Amino acid sequence: MKWKDIHPNVKLRLAMQFLGSLITMAVIPFLAIYFSQKIGATQTGIILIIIVVSGVIGGIIGGHVSDRIGRKKIMIYSELGLLLSYLFITLCNSPWFDSPYFSAGFFIINMFCGGMFQPAAQAMIIDITNPDSRKFVFTISYWLGNLATAIGGIIGAFLFKNYLFELFIGITLISLLSVWITIFFITETYIPKPSTKAPNHQQNFALKEMFNSFSIVLKDKLFMFYIMGGILIFSLEQSLTNYIGIRLEKDIPHQSASFFTIDFMLDGTKMLGFLRTENTILVVLLSSVILFVFRKWSDRWTLATGMLIFSICFSIFAVTNNVLILFIAMFIGTIGELMYVPIKQAMLGEIAPPNARSTYMAFNSMTLYGAMVISSLLTIIGEWIPPIYMGGLLLILGLTGTFLYFIVTKKLYSKASEENESKVPVSY
Repeated sequence: MKWKDIHPNVKLRLAMQFLGSLITMAVIPFLAIYFSQKIGATQTGIILIIIVVSGVIGGIIGGHVSDRIGRKKIMIYSELGLLLSYLFITLCNSPWFDSPYFSAGFFIINMFCGGMFQPAAQAMIIDITNPDSRKFVFTISYWLGNLATAIGGIIGAFLFKNYLFELFIGITLISLLSVWITIFFITETYIPKPSTKAPNHQQNFALKEMFNSFSIVLKDKLFMFYIMGGILIFSLEQSLTNYIGIRLEKDIPHQSASFFTIDFMLDGTKMLGFLRTENTILVVLLSSVILFVFRKWSDRWTLATGMLIFSICFSIFAVTNNVLILFIAMFIGTIGELMYVPIKQAMLGEIAPPNARSTYMAFNSMTLYGAMVISSLLTIIGEWIPPIYMGGLLLILGLTGTFLYFIVTKKLYSKASEENESKVPVSY
């Protein structure tokens, strides 16, 4: 598969996905700090939860509607909503008008539109790729996403606090560019077939089928353990931009620092950006290395050890302000992350039955939103208890998630052993 063989839609989407991820990572990780300084940590936690719920609702609606009216239409509607919301957010943080509550309202709309956009954009890529080219495309997408995260984290670290208005102007212009490209250069890839059923009958059948599928998934205890463990583990990473980010901003004083003879002022916001950038760069550089180093370990113990390392290191972020320790903890924690993530992703294919994989994948996508809700609650809790106790709470969440995955792997290995034994021929 070569780059020149890729559909023009995919090339454009990858380019706009890079820019979209870049502007998202320049803003979203710093929202908790922004709102906590403007309106307080408790209100911030509530707002972040509402923002997350808005994204969930937008995703559900966007996925459903894009299958009925086509990909391009819902992408255009969503991007217009993103453009207008960013425009009003810019005005709400301008030299002439400063309103965090209006900003919160438009961020809720922004997340809703972003949630609507993603299912259609992802479906469009799948529409015009086959299994072989899809692997190549998503590999490029993964690398571009990590690169955008690294660059966006640096941009946000240096611009979000002191040049917020200018940052949002740039984001609004990029959103305008994305709308223009989608309208004039993206072609439709899916034409829905008109339904032959009566509207009322079709609606009732779809609802019944949806609820039956959800009921089957909810009764799968092994998969529920997988989801709950994933939410708990991922909530530690999400807390980096919520509770931990707020604490770093409060507790790390402004201080001079130097990096390769470049002098600059370091504070909590910049520290958060550097930590996220370090994590992203290490993921890109060390993925294959970690896979090679631990290739002889059993998947079960590699996963458990990686999650344990990850949990300990991320709980350390809640209790220390030492810059060197923070960087070391992120380095070791990222190694733990690289140990468990590939195995965790592979486990999902073993748990989900072939006839219900789409439903299982839909539930699995909710892991992110569940983790964001927990991390938002941690922001509220962190306002009332000392950092040392928050570190202990984060560690408990991580250990609980690790234990749940240990149970899942035990069940999977027992199941695999039974299947292998049943295949052994019996001698007479």
